[in-house]
Amino acid sequence: MNNFTKYFMLSFSLIIIFSCASKENISNNQRNKSDKKTSILIKDSEPFYPLSQSIMDIQNEIIDLKSQIIEYESRLHYPSVNTDLLKMVTTPHLKHEIIMTNGTIIDGTIIYEDTEKMILKTQIGQLTIEKQFVESIKDKAPLQPYVEFTSKEIEERLNDDNSMTYIGEVINNGLRRADFVRIIYNFWADDTSPIFSDSTYVYGQNIIYSNGVISDCAIEPAQNAKFEMTVYIPDSLKFEYITKEINWSTFE
Repeated sequence: MNNFTKYFMLSFSLIIIFSCASKENISNNQRNKSDKKTSILIKDSEPFYPLSQSIMDIQNEIIDLKSQIIEYESRLHYPSVNTDLLKMVTTPHLKHEIIMTNGTIIDGTIIYEDTEKMILKTQIGQLTIEKQFVESIKDKAPLQPYVEFTSKEIEERLNDDNSMTYIGEVINNGLRRADFVRIIYNFWADDTSPIFSDSTYVYGQNIIYSNGVISDCAIEPAQNAKFEMTVYIPDSLKFEYITKEINWSTFE
C-alpha cells in the first residue's frame, strides 16, 4: 500500500511538471508570434505623417547648397567685370618724358607750365613738379605696332596643279595691337620688273572694333600669328626672285 502511494504521488508530480513546461512553451510561442506580427505591422505600416522628401533628396539639396556657397565665395574674390565698362576705360597717351635730376623718369602729358613748376597728367592722376628738379624733357613717340616674320623657316609646298603654298608665322614686336595684318608676296622678273603679286591675311585674334566691324586678323603685342597663302602663276610668267612684306593698320 505504501509503495502504491509512492508511485501514485511520483506520477502525479511528473504530470504536473510536464504540463507546466508545455504551458510555458505554448506561452513563449504565442509571445514570439505576437512579436513577429507586431514587427510586421511596424515594417509594413505607413507613417502617420506624409514624407515630402527622402534622405537622398535632402543630401542632394545639401550638395547643391554647398556648390552655391562656393560659387558665391569665388565671386567675392574674383568679381566679374562688364565688357562695356572695360571699353569705357581708356589709357591716356602720354606725350612727354620727364627726366629728374636724381635719374627718375616720369611719363606724362604737360597740361600747365610756368617758370617755377609744371603739372603733369599721368596714368595715376595729376602730378606737380618743381622745375628746379627737372633735368630734361623729351617728347614721347606714340605707341605703334611692329610686325615681322619670326625665325621659323617659311614652308613652301608645290601642289599638283603647279601652284605654290607658303606657310609661315609673324610676330608683333611693337607696343600696340596691329589690325588687319596682311602678308604680301611679290614676284619679279630678271629685269627687276614686277610680274605678279598676291596677299593673304593672318590667322590672328578676334576683335570687335568700335564701329561694329569684326575681324580675326589682329595681333596683340608680343603675340604670334600664322598665315597660309596659295599662289598660282601661269607658265607664261617667268619670275626670277620673290620678295615679301607685311602691311597692317591701327584702329580703335
